[in-house]
Amino acid sequence: MTAIAVKHVFQGSLDEVFEAVINADKYPFISRLAHVERLCCAHNGQKDGIGTQREVELGVLWFKEEFTAFERPYRVDYQIFEARPHFDHIQGGFAFKKVGHKRVEVTWSSTFYVPINALPPQIVSKVSEWMVKAAFKSALMVLDKKLRQQRKTLK
Repeated sequence: MTAIAVKHVFQGSLDEVFEAVINADKYPFISRLAHVERLCCAHNGQKDGIGTQREVELGVLWFKEEFTAFERPYRVDYQIFEARPHFDHIQGGFAFKKVGHKRVEVTWSSTFYVPINALPPQIVSKVSEWMVKAAFKSALMVLDKKLRQQRKTLK
């Protein structure tokens, strides 16, 4: 089993950063290698909330997820129900914490298991940990840059 957590500090308000990370309409094309699309809305009819399903591409990783907990603007938990390459997802989530004036720390965490019998589990775990951490960190950094650029164009 592999458990990872990636942190990034954004410049912006809690609501602004939450929307940039969670709302698939905000930045559907994060970069040439990263894409997020909402597949269905929340159970309560809102765009985002418990039951929201999204399709996410992060480089070589592709998955579909469903939000299982939603506390705007502090926390979103999700469960991946389909993935390529295949892995068994245990849990994932985003935590948002104000850490200063217009500074928000985002922690993106995930726990999963890659069922490969051809290699020792420790090697599979380390390689998958490295790949997923790199993809998560890259996506958060690009979202931060897009948020800052948007703020500059509004001024």
